[in-house]
Amino acid sequence: MKKWVFLGGFLGLLIALLSPALLAQKAKYWYELMNVIRREKFDLVLPQALRDNQVDMWIHVIKRGDPDPLELDLGGTMGYFVFTDRGGERVERAVFGVRFAEFADWSVYDYIGEESELGKYVAERDPKRIAVNYSEWLTVADGLSYTGYQKLVKLLGPKYAQRLISAERVITDFRTRRVQTEIIAFARACEIQRQIMEKGLRRIKPGVTTLEEIGWWAQDQLLKLGLPISYLGCEGPGVIWSANSSSEELDRPDYIIQRGDMLLWDWGIKYLNFGTDYKRYAYVLREGETSVPPGIQKAWKTAMKAREIIKRTLKVGLTAGEALEAMVQALEKEGFIYTPFTDIGPKDREIINSLGDSEKPGISIDCHCVGNTGNSEVAVGPSIAPFRPDRAHLKLNPNNLFAFEFVVHVWVPEWKTRFRLNLEDNAILTEQGVEFLYPPNEKIILVK
Repeated sequence: MKKWVFLGGFLGLLIALLSPALLAQKAKYWYELMNVIRREKFDLVLPQALRDNQVDMWIHVIKRGDPDPLELDLGGTMGYFVFTDRGGERVERAVFGVRFAEFADWSVYDYIGEESELGKYVAERDPKRIAVNYSEWLTVADGLSYTGYQKLVKLLGPKYAQRLISAERVITDFRTRRVQTEIIAFARACEIQRQIMEKGLRRIKPGVTTLEEIGWWAQDQLLKLGLPISYLGCEGPGVIWSANSSSEELDRPDYIIQRGDMLLWDWGIKYLNFGTDYKRYAYVLREGETSVPPGIQKAWKTAMKAREIIKRTLKVGLTAGEALEAMVQALEKEGFIYTPFTDIGPKDREIINSLGDSEKPGISIDCHCVGNTGNSEVAVGPSIAPFRPDRAHLKLNPNNLFAFEFVVHVWVPEWKTRFRLNLEDNAILTEQGVEFLYPPNEKIILVK
């Protein structure tokens, strides 16, 4: 009897967990969480972002049907979002030309008006510098089209049109200065990815599983969690070294994973308004092996040493350029040779090959910005890399989220070649130093 009571209770719980009502509660929670983040960013971050950049007013224009990177940050898919610093603790907030059906929590704004009211509203506040979302170098701050700019100029009139500047610095500070709710949400995204990746790599059956099968399985896990998937491919792992297969075979997504293969999985997921970007390694043991080959182990040990050196070098208050210089000095003092990447394949290979058979390991650095998008080319914030000079002037502020990424190149005598390992985890820089938001990559996953 007790057995049936238990089973009945279990089935009841399962049905409840799968019920539309509870799934709706999850959707409502995500909606409410984004509203909390938005309100706290407006209250705690925005005032300083405006004042540090000597901006009196920020106008962010979003055109309906033209998705903007800051839709979730601001809470709407269309309209003129206006933020005015009038000297108090709180920034005044208004939005014009918005439809409530395309707006999140309208109560976060002080005033909601018609598009035709914008010019009068701005004139009454008489801002000296008006930041607007156009930029030559920052994609996230360049959502205003040419026709949209012309329309804005017409609404404001010639007097205030002459006071328009790029909002790239305001947007950079607004996004990269994190509130605690954001950090918690981003850590959640990182942990979701970690569990999927590590479980996926441990599912590999040598001689059976293909590279793309792991990628599609991972996408299915995202679907089960209600998270976005990629429609551009399966984004599965790749083989960076193989004891048996040729390099031509390894490029195929339907390649069947073999014993003696070293796999690298570079992936990222989206969760709420956040995007991750980090890597995991796995090695498929050959018959009789209990660990990775000595050459790979040597490279891994070298990478762990480099990570500790970089970790203790990064400090709040440095610019990205200053941080890169400090890293290079610390690494070279410990016996590394700095190989400044250009992010152009053939040139970078030349740099690595120039090391020859030196026992000194080479190292390249790309500690790029991450957070609201995992893509380092469009993410906002400081990037510590020689091939990202447009972000070298940006300061490392407290609670800066970043991709802790670097590459070591280690000479392996028995292979007569230099083995390359690219390590990457997402981390946060605090006043105490670098902190990980989830268990970082400490060892190579062994597939038996």
